[in-house]
Amino acid sequence: MPTTVCFVRHGETDANVTDRLQGQSDTPLNAQGLAQAELVAARLKDEPFDIIFSSDLSRALVTAEKIAAGRPVIPVKELREWHFGRWQGMLWKEILCDYSEEILLFKSGSPDFEPPEGESAGRFLERAEKFMDMLKSEYAGKRILCVSHGGFIKQTLKVVLGLRSFRRLPACENTAICRYAAKEEDFWQLVCWNDTSHLKSFNRSTGW
Repeated sequence: MPTTVCFVRHGETDANVTDRLQGQSDTPLNAQGLAQAELVAARLKDEPFDIIFSSDLSRALVTAEKIAAGRPVIPVKELREWHFGRWQGMLWKEILCDYSEEILLFKSGSPDFEPPEGESAGRFLERAEKFMDMLKSEYAGKRILCVSHGGFIKQTLKVVLGLRSFRRLPACENTAICRYAAKEEDFWQLVCWNDTSHLKSFNRSTGW
């Protein structure tokens, strides 16, 4: 039986709407984010997940609890968003103005990029690699749900596709569903990406 993992990004927050960088700051879901969480929960309600993991940041944890519908949710720090250091809480336009040189390296996709007092791009990718390896080794043959953040889920795509630096990763929108599968010792395979068909008429944001 293959190991399958379903990643879901958290619902919308006010920071997503205002283009404010969240990183590992603990921002709550807004009213639309809560509604999105209900919709993705309805979408996944019949899936027999063997285990449910979530980032311990509240926007992800609340989304996970909606999907779990009373089943246990295991909060893990490894699923947190990228730690952006001093950039956290700033508007993107402020970062572009105040850190014009650093933002060029960030946009390049270089693993050498490190935000001021934050987590380097290389360490962020390694965190995703270790988590994906753990799932395959410790939960082989299981059906796994992980609720996380756009930045982290994009790192898992790098892991699956074997990319260490890539400038333009595809969007991962609020409550998007992304799936991977692996048979025994095989590599992870991409099954689907950014499935938001459950949202219908919602306006969608793609911020970190």
